[in-house]
Amino acid sequence: MDGIDAWRGLELVEPVEEGNRNEVWRASLNGQAVSVRRSRRNAASLHWELDLIDRLDQLGFTVPAVHPTDDGRPSHDGLVVQRWIDGQAPASPSEWAAVGRELQRLHTELAEHPQRPGCLTVLELDRTSVSVDADLATLPDDVAHRVLQLFRSFADAPIGVIHGDPAPSNLRILPDGRVGLLDFDESRRDVLWHDLSNLGVQVLPDGDHRRALQLSDAWEAANAWVVEPDYARERLAALDD
Repeated sequence: MDGIDAWRGLELVEPVEEGNRNEVWRASLNGQAVSVRRSRRNAASLHWELDLIDRLDQLGFTVPAVHPTDDGRPSHDGLVVQRWIDGQAPASPSEWAAVGRELQRLHTELAEHPQRPGCLTVLELDRTSVSVDADLATLPDDVAHRVLQLFRSFADAPIGVIHGDPAPSNLRILPDGRVGLLDFDESRRDVLWHDLSNLGVQVLPDGDHRRALQLSDAWEAANAWVVEPDYARERLAALDD
């Protein structure tokens, strides 16, 4: 991997299969387990992400803290080295409930954090908007109309910084019960229910939960339309269930 010489003592071990849209490796930095990731985001977006992780680390969250380059930079040509967090994906209802509480704590702590450069909330999207991997211009007219109409129905929903992708592969339950949050590549300011709709337990009231599931289906359809078209169409079809 080009660029790893910016960290003296960094050795790649094996690729990480969970990295669906980024090149991610398990590695060793002077004997310490780390991850190495090549981000697809531009410099301003990546800076926001790494600043967010640093802020969460200061607030006591278990997150993959950044190892700077030998000359003190948080990244090098999109390459980021971060602490490796051992643990298991959440499995039991109590572990998923702990995940829900930690996500809600993140929402509370970062309520006033600024928007990620280049991102929009679903309420701000229009037919030509791009946010994270959702490019509304690539959607067929009928699909774009449908998802935008649904997005606009969330004007009453709470907004703040979200993790963006709290899938099991991005979560760790540590031996002491703490929750580790990985992969902030899709973090941004948006409707908070994005984070709370598809956990292993229900954390929202029934009505909000049903709406959050619809939000998730519409967002995933828009977000994956180009890179994972079959998956995107499955999520769009789920809106009819």
